[in-house]
Amino acid sequence: MILTGRLSADLEAAGIQVFRVSSGKTLKEAFHQFRTAPVPEPLVLYNNGCAGKLLDDFISMFWYLEASGGIVRNEKGQRLFIRRFGRWDLPKGKIEKNESPERAAVREVTEETGISAPIIESELPSTFHIYEYKGKRILKRTYWYAMHYYGDETPVPQLEEEITEARWMGLDGLDQICANTYASLTELIKLDTEQRG
Repeated sequence: MILTGRLSADLEAAGIQVFRVSSGKTLKEAFHQFRTAPVPEPLVLYNNGCAGKLLDDFISMFWYLEASGGIVRNEKGQRLFIRRFGRWDLPKGKIEKNESPERAAVREVTEETGISAPIIESELPSTFHIYEYKGKRILKRTYWYAMHYYGDETPVPQLEEEITEARWMGLDGLDQICANTYASLTELIKLDTEQRG
């Protein structure tokens, strides 16, 4: 799903469905149509010149949460992954009150994997995730950072967060990771690998 205040010829030429949003009601209708489609297809929500308002209106439909995490690379070029709920994931967690996304990312990586002092190298694109919890519709934005770890501690999973494994994986293991993770993380992992090798 793309929210925009300006349509590009590329989007229209690609045959992607464009839904012109003129009010909160039409925004809710478009989202309902997207969520209830038997096979969700790409959707562009368009409001002429008002992308900021469109985003604010979209966020207002949800309980909004922010989280932060990282893709940690060690001296051997391996990435640090966690296993939670039977899937590979990246260490991340909710941002606490008065905490910056960067500080939260370092804290969460440390708490969930037991390694200390990962260093942020750069910011990666945020991901957005919609889910329902206890009858509430949640929109969670996760800030991501490319990190480096210079130590030699063995990762330890944070069991109380239902993390069952924390493991360094080389580039040769990324296909295994991507085959059993979330689609948004697959794209993020590929981007990080292209940028840092």
